[in-house]
Amino acid sequence: MRKVNIVDGQNIGFIGCGNMGTSLLEAVVASEVFPPSCIYVADTKKERLDAISRLHLNQVDNISLVKNCGVIILAVKPADIPDVITEIKDFIDGSKILISIAAGISTQTIETLLADVPVPVIRVMPNLNVRVKAGLLPYCLGRYAKGYNSLAEKIFSLSGFVFELGEEKFDAITAISGSGPGFIFFIAEVIESICKAKSFTAEEADMITAYIIYGSGKMLLDTKTAPSVLKQMVASPGGTTAAGLSVFMERGLREILEEAIDRAEKRSREISSWNLNFSYKKRT
Repeated sequence: MRKVNIVDGQNIGFIGCGNMGTSLLEAVVASEVFPPSCIYVADTKKERLDAISRLHLNQVDNISLVKNCGVIILAVKPADIPDVITEIKDFIDGSKILISIAAGISTQTIETLLADVPVPVIRVMPNLNVRVKAGLLPYCLGRYAKGYNSLAEKIFSLSGFVFELGEEKFDAITAISGSGPGFIFFIAEVIESICKAKSFTAEEADMITAYIIYGSGKMLLDTKTAPSVLKQMVASPGGTTAAGLSVFMERGLREILEEAIDRAEKRSREISSWNLNFSYKKRT
């Protein structure tokens, strides 16, 4: 396969290489589609740059990165977005493409911080599972980014499943796919502790828990069968699974999960509102 840049003739830059930024960056490097000479990284913390020095990428400051790259990924904390954009905006024009993975920062907020310069802005909401290239990565296009779907999908499909989603649904998807792994890991934690309480070794408990969750997810993906149907395949009438499921129904597990997601979504809206107000304050 011929090695090409993300956009032919352009380089890609990552501003910020914390946990999420590094995971996405490593996926791009591992793809071997994009040569390291085309990839630029910047971070205020030297130890983070030292940690990825093995990748032999171009390590520069924010302004040099923007000058050299056509595609710029903002992988910094939401609270740092106003400062970063203030620093680089004089070097941003319509020939650049900004992609933000900052939670709670809308495309409109970034466009406003750029003083409404017609820059294509794409917002992506990756979840933790990008670390094993099995993430969910919904994205939406800003006011000037129409037609850039293939760009977002080309970059982020390297880290998992990418799909376009209306920005009005980003608080909901943050609660479901962003927080979802945490909910699943909580269930895994409980199953693991139960295994140990029933005298399984730690190694056995780890393996049993991991394969229950991994295998069930693989069944959903590979068979494309509805969860309700798969559930009935396991839950024979009068059997052990049916007995266990009856406890879920009696204790209202469905309602508990719905409340957990609703509360996470509410918190996402609160964070989005705070980030919006904070961004405008920083701008003024």
